[in-house]
Amino acid sequence: MSHHNFLLLVLSLRCATAMDAQSVLLFEDYESGDFEAKGWYDGLPDQRTNAEYKNGMYAYAGHFAQGSTSSGAGRHLFTPSDKVYLSYWVKYSANYIGSGVSYHPHEWNILTDADWIYQGPADTYLTAYIEQNAGRPILALQDSKNVDPNCILLNNDNVVGCNGDFDSYSFSENRSVCSCNGLIGSLDRRDCFPSSGSSHGYYSSRAWAADTIYFRNSAGPYYKNDWHLVETYFEMNSIQNDIGIPDGKIRYWYDGQLLISYDSILFRTGAHPDLKFNQLFYGGYIGVGSPVDQTWWVDDLLLMDGLPDTTTQVMTLENHDWQIYPNPAHDALILRPDNQSVMADHPIFDMYTTTGSLVFSKVIDPNNEIILPKLIPGLYTCMIRYHTGKMFTQRIIIH
Repeated sequence: MSHHNFLLLVLSLRCATAMDAQSVLLFEDYESGDFEAKGWYDGLPDQRTNAEYKNGMYAYAGHFAQGSTSSGAGRHLFTPSDKVYLSYWVKYSANYIGSGVSYHPHEWNILTDADWIYQGPADTYLTAYIEQNAGRPILALQDSKNVDPNCILLNNDNVVGCNGDFDSYSFSENRSVCSCNGLIGSLDRRDCFPSSGSSHGYYSSRAWAADTIYFRNSAGPYYKNDWHLVETYFEMNSIQNDIGIPDGKIRYWYDGQLLISYDSILFRTGAHPDLKFNQLFYGGYIGVGSPVDQTWWVDDLLLMDGLPDTTTQVMTLENHDWQIYPNPAHDALILRPDNQSVMADHPIFDMYTTTGSLVFSKVIDPNNEIILPKLIPGLYTCMIRYHTGKMFTQRIIIH
């Protein structure tokens, strides 16, 4: 077998076992304002702007007028999945302060197929939240529709009902996984309080926050008025013998840095063993009203049904790693070696489809830019190879 055919075989096997296991559920680059035609519903307004954008010519502007509670809202259904990966670029106005209180603004919600397609995200069988408060990234869950009102554990550890003893109360699988009916699994913050707007009279949630502020007020690598890549991942827990097992996963990355990571999450119980994520909700919301006139921008939103392995390396040498960006890409890529000396070997850039077909090949220019041909949108494997036989691969998405 020739060396070239061997590479194609390696790529085909890797793609069949890894890449095909993950599908793009939604990609939104905001270049077109016809959101209804693209599957968005429930009122997503055309708030695109060409004054601020990360890629292409447009981004989405979520504008809070002073005193307003909403920066716009809209939904998009996707194929139900036990796992969801959501990434997007985000930037905040220089004066952005969010809610000014210890909760809100809400930014992104992911709902499930147990709820109505127009269900309010604050009273569901499960809602996942992706947001930041005062610059600190947060992931959260809420499942108030599941609350067993006969035994409630409040924030101050007082109990309501429970025959007077929370520890001895026998819960069934018809219960909240978040906080009001107990604290099973990984926990950072919790919230259980009476709520007239909740199905069973109580709001039940828990949250996980980054250890410090990452969207900061001063110029530098964490400046909120620069573009930053947010990546998040939610993976449902397993059900064994009709019992929910706390082995679900959550992740939050900021510009590639892992900030939140837990592997003992209970998303669902045996009462909803087939619960799956199926709805993305965009809804900038400040319940107390925005304290100032402020804006947040979003670009290149990507939703997948699994965690993408974007830096699969085959035979890398020390100091031979590369950065390939942007990802997703339109019509050009920048290739940055960690060690510029590798350019002396005149490395070659190859691009393969998920079936292993070579669609593009070029010796990398000194300016490190690759102008791509017109490609069908989807997943591709980029390979940088040296004449010595060493190589580096990374997956990218073309849209």
